[in-house]
This record gives sequence, C-alpha cells and structure tokens, in this order.
Amino acid sequence: MKTSQVTGYRRGNPETIDVVEVAPGKWLAPTAADFYLAMKMAAGGEGVVLTIRTAFRTMAEQQVLYDLYKAGKGDKAAVPGWSNHQLGLAVDLSTARGTNEAFHWLTANAGKFKFKRTVTSEPWHWEYVA
Repeated sequence: MKTSQVTGYRRGNPETIDVVEVAPGKWLAPTAADFYLAMKMAAGGEGVVLTIRTAFRTMAEQQVLYDLYKAGKGDKAAVPGWSNHQLGLAVDLSTARGTNEAFHWLTANAGKFKFKRTVTSEPWHWEYVA
C-alpha cells in the first residue's frame, strides 16, 4: 500500500499526518485504513461492495464543499479545518442515500469495524472512531 504524509487539520489547527491509499486516490489514516479494508473485505464476503466516494480531503477540497453547502448547492459540509475527513478518519461511501444494500450492511456491521455513522442526515458518511 502507498503511504504519504499530508497536512491534516484537528480543530482548525494544521498537523502533519500519515495516510494510506485504500483505493485509487482515496486515503485514510493508517488505523482507519486497516479497519476500513477489513470491513470492505467482510462486506465483499457477503456480496456487498463498498465504494469510497471521498476520504481524506485537503483544505482546498473541504473549502469547495463548504462553499457549495453554504450556497445551498451541496450536501452538509463541516467548516474547513474541522472535518474528520481532514484527519483521514471519515469516508463517504456510495450508499444511494440510505436505500441500497451497502447502507443496510453498514448499518448492521460497521460498528464491528469501529466505523460509525456520525452525521444522521448523511447515510453515506461514516467515521472511524477508536
């Protein structure tokens, strides 16, 4: 697996963090990556495909999403610097807005892999919580 060091943000403060590529162009913090990959494998063993739409985000990426949200043109987005995506702990998964097999599998099983749906209005948003 590819690893990299990037600038992450915790409570608005920058810090250097390690990230691991878990899918092409999708990065997570190492421990979150380990649990995500185990969860993906378990889901796959039951015929459920987990696909990451977004994982780690740079400050610029978070700013774009936040600006769209504030303009009423995008989904809810945290203030830049305050998103767990910027620590490599959150993933947005293809869950068809809570109506598909992946969402139902995650609801029943994600907790076994230390992932939790932390934004109840977003069925696609799951965070690694140690």
